[in-house]
Amino acid sequence: MIYKNSYFKKELRQAYMGNKISTNRKMTSALFLGLVSFALYFVFQTLQKSVLSDVVPEIMQASYFSTVYLYIHIAVVFNIIYFIVYYDYLFFSEIRKNSWYLLIQMGYRPMSMLVSKFAALMYSVLLIYTVGFAVTIILTFFLKYTFIAAYLPTLYLVGVGDLLLMTILSMTFSLYAKTVINGRYWTFLTAVIIFVMKITLGQYAIISNRVLMQNIFILFDLKLSLYWPVEAAAMLVCGLICLLRGKNLAKYYNLPSDSAIIPAGVNLVEIDSRTGRQKLISGKVKEGWRGRIVDTVTTLFLIAFICAALAFNVFIILINSSTPGQEVTIRGVIPFVFSTSTMEPEIMINDLAYFQKVDVQYPIVKGQIILFEENNVLFVERVIKAGNPLTVDIDNYPPMSQIGAMKKTVTRQAVHGLYCGRNRWLGALILFANTIVGRILFLLVPAVLIFYQGQIYKYFSKENT
Repeated sequence: MIYKNSYFKKELRQAYMGNKISTNRKMTSALFLGLVSFALYFVFQTLQKSVLSDVVPEIMQASYFSTVYLYIHIAVVFNIIYFIVYYDYLFFSEIRKNSWYLLIQMGYRPMSMLVSKFAALMYSVLLIYTVGFAVTIILTFFLKYTFIAAYLPTLYLVGVGDLLLMTILSMTFSLYAKTVINGRYWTFLTAVIIFVMKITLGQYAIISNRVLMQNIFILFDLKLSLYWPVEAAAMLVCGLICLLRGKNLAKYYNLPSDSAIIPAGVNLVEIDSRTGRQKLISGKVKEGWRGRIVDTVTTLFLIAFICAALAFNVFIILINSSTPGQEVTIRGVIPFVFSTSTMEPEIMINDLAYFQKVDVQYPIVKGQIILFEENNVLFVERVIKAGNPLTVDIDNYPPMSQIGAMKKTVTRQAVHGLYCGRNRWLGALILFANTIVGRILFLLVPAVLIFYQGQIYKYFSKENT
């Protein structure tokens, strides 16, 4: 017998990192997830004064909620990457490779094999997720935040639901994907589907509210969101598809995709089990044009990502090296990272503000915001009186300060540019790029892709046959 133990134990042996049972590796993966989530939380804390505080306050708060909320999303990302890398071991592509054909002929029941495969994968996924969840809570304990246990079960259930749906969707897609590479693309699509469902069905509005999340039954309030009924229906349908199509597919020998094994002058036929009719199939084994298109698009995307990352690195270096009188100018526009709150709400702290470069003859009127130099330092203030010299002042005075204390006069020659807009997201991205993690991401990742893109591409496409 190929499998001396039960099929469930066989699946556990190859559920993680190859064909070995390795509880230690699962625990290490869980610890890694907890540490990554904790580290990412600290990275976001360095971006407190940015657009992220307004857009995603749920991950910027000093609370257990933020660290655990980050963790359940990191767990989904980790598992989707793991599913893609080890797709050939985890899902039903082995049925198409006829790994089950002889087992079925020897008396193994396809129904129990299908259930065992799903149960083994979910056992491993949930074990890692649960231990990582506990690690995240323990690490957050050392920050001495106020411990509120009410929303932890709710957050845990949200993560379990995502992982369960992602697993059953990936298994269903694997029964229809004819090649491993296409199966990996479909596996990635499952994460996109879940993300879109949570947004369109109002799930994110619930799980991002830590007050609502203190009541676990709020997840099932159909007046707020239909996500859980839709998720349950999707899992039920996919489960039935897996059982029916998997059971049927496992009984028959699948034609290998390599047409070179077919001798010249030999035709293959497929016999319909119900009607007994024969259908010629030898002519349909050939390389698909869709696969070539996907490969081309993937290569172009990789090249575009590397070029964009390198260009952004150059942009960051230029901005960081700017000095008064020698600012970076891009097609007549000076980008300037605003580092104070003196011009709020027009320009928020850490926004990337744009200033149109002007010469001495350009007319400046009252109400415009200018970038000017004084004592070899750059300032941004609003014109309250035009002329030469100009009178300028800030918009936002700190509490308890004297209004007008920052009013000053500026010569026309000291003006470098006029404010013409801002971008809050680019400001946050530049702020992140100046952190240690950001520098590693924007410098190391493109370098690795440049030198190893050939090996990476070959790894993911070697089974596209």
